[in-house]
Amino acid sequence: MPRTFLTAILALAIGAAAGAGAMWKWNSAQSADTARMQRRTALLTEENERLRSVVDRSEKTRTETTSKVQRQAVEQATIAIRGLELKEPVDYQVLTRKEIKGVLSGKMSEVFSEQEFRNIAASLAALGLLEPEYPLRAKYIDLLGEQIAAFYDQHAHKLFMYEDASLDNAQNRVVLAHELTHALQDQHFGLGKLPLESKTNDDRAVAASALVEGDATLVMSEYTMKNMTRQMVKDTLLATFGQDSKQLAAAPRYLREMLVFPYLRGQEFCTALAARGGYDAIDSAYARPPSSTAQILHPEKYTSDPREDPIDVAFADTAVNGQPPIADNVLGEFGTRLQVAEWTDDATGEKAGAGWRGDRYLCFDGGRALVWKSVWADEREAGEFFDAERQVLERRYRPTGVEADERKFQATAPRHLLLTRPRPNEVLLIDAATAEWAKTLSDQFSQ
Repeated sequence: MPRTFLTAILALAIGAAAGAGAMWKWNSAQSADTARMQRRTALLTEENERLRSVVDRSEKTRTETTSKVQRQAVEQATIAIRGLELKEPVDYQVLTRKEIKGVLSGKMSEVFSEQEFRNIAASLAALGLLEPEYPLRAKYIDLLGEQIAAFYDQHAHKLFMYEDASLDNAQNRVVLAHELTHALQDQHFGLGKLPLESKTNDDRAVAASALVEGDATLVMSEYTMKNMTRQMVKDTLLATFGQDSKQLAAAPRYLREMLVFPYLRGQEFCTALAARGGYDAIDSAYARPPSSTAQILHPEKYTSDPREDPIDVAFADTAVNGQPPIADNVLGEFGTRLQVAEWTDDATGEKAGAGWRGDRYLCFDGGRALVWKSVWADEREAGEFFDAERQVLERRYRPTGVEADERKFQATAPRHLLLTRPRPNEVLLIDAATAEWAKTLSDQFSQ
């Protein structure tokens, strides 16, 4: 019987169904195989993770054991050099590189609010040391985050180290010796007792920091010399040339210099003390810490009897129109050097600051009005600073409407300026954006 169109279609349909059934059986088998493979893969992955965890824990334990032994060796070497024993074990805390900025930010917030940072930046801009609206807090955190290899927190009494800072590296051991010295200082002298965080006298704070950092740098240098090996030289060179210093290179000179001063100048100061009485003389300095950067720059001003302490600059009233200043601070000899050198040259800055005996500045009107009074060793020193500061003002503002003589420099545009000598050994600067503020400050502070 001939196949009709319908039977042909049915045959094709049956053939297709049979093929589909076979394909379904094949796919089912494949799916089962795939499922089994996935389960096996999952089990293998789980086992690999477990084994990796075991290996990681074992490696971490081994690393911690090795680090503990290495830390103890550095501790003993530092104790032997500094001549102070640890009264209690050092509390080590480990940070990842990603955590450092958060920790630094938190530590800063414990001392200065964001508004206080803005006020500090505005006052330094008024002095010509920073650009207007400089983001001081953020930049400072970036700068410290780039430079810090480890640090000691005198508030929490903890020593923070980087997770990846292996003590197999000789340079990291050198850094640890430095920070361990801070732990010794804290346990024996109490770093919290020092004016390291003074909000109204930067000069005193920097001087105290120079004692602390200079002491630790001196120990670090001695540790390096006692442990000098070819590997240490190699590690030191690699650390020096491999360090990322973009933030430091881009920072305003004032920040760079203030960051380095406590270490370099502080070491020179502590070396001068040690030459007179070893580390015992440095120990004694913690009971009577240096009170100015002038004493750090000229150790004889600290060691003389009596020592040459700064002259306090007093104002009858610091409020203007019932408003307190946004900044009330001391620049000091080193800060004065930098302020003059920023607009002239290093030699002029050093000469101008040499006779410094005291100063104080106040900032108002959001940083747009400044009064700065300084006291000098004698009339000649005051005259040298007066002449140097006049150069600064002429280069900063190129003022017009200028009146000038030996004891007075005044201008009306683009700023309202008054530079004068109320007494033979004093210099007063008033720098305001408006004539009203200039007159108010002059009436109140120029007497």
